[in-house]
Amino acid sequence: MNLRRIALGLVPGLVAGALPVAAQVQRTGQGANQALPRNTAACIYETMPAEDREIALLLISREFAGGGRFGQSSRNLDTINELIEESHSRCLARFNWSVGRSQAATGYALTAILADALEQSLQSIGLSAAPLHAFYRENRHLLTGRDRLPAAQRDRLTAFVKAQSWADPKEPELALAALYVESLMLKDQAQRQFR
Repeated sequence: MNLRRIALGLVPGLVAGALPVAAQVQRTGQGANQALPRNTAACIYETMPAEDREIALLLISREFAGGGRFGQSSRNLDTINELIEESHSRCLARFNWSVGRSQAATGYALTAILADALEQSLQSIGLSAAPLHAFYRENRHLLTGRDRLPAAQRDRLTAFVKAQSWADPKEPELALAALYVESLMLKDQAQRQFR
């Protein structure tokens, strides 16, 4: 699993009015990422230094601003992959993962970074991701094993966020909401593949 495949899976629904804003990583202190990594699919993402996550978010924002093509020649994506590989090496040295576990953890990290970018986009337009997490929890059994949100679930998502706290969401906000839920689906998929 690589960033181009994940990003290309998420980006088609992204509309021009809903581009991620420049990354605004909240720093939680000097030692926030210094804990020993856990042997989970989230290991790579959790052990990435805050600065590396911030750089990755900025590069994703640049890629989206450039049209979200995520092409083979993208220097942005090459740099993101390098940042992730540095954390992958730390987790791999500690846990000696199989190829399958490495791929699942790398996929999780890539998807988590994309999810961060999408969440920041939502926050920038005054919307919370909390209703999206609630929707996913309530519908996980219907979405497990899928990469994309089916049309019927998109309609349910629209009704759900309107009933929660999103007053009259427009199409760009709903596209971001669907992409964010799809990122939650992909993170769960990576966790299942890690086992």
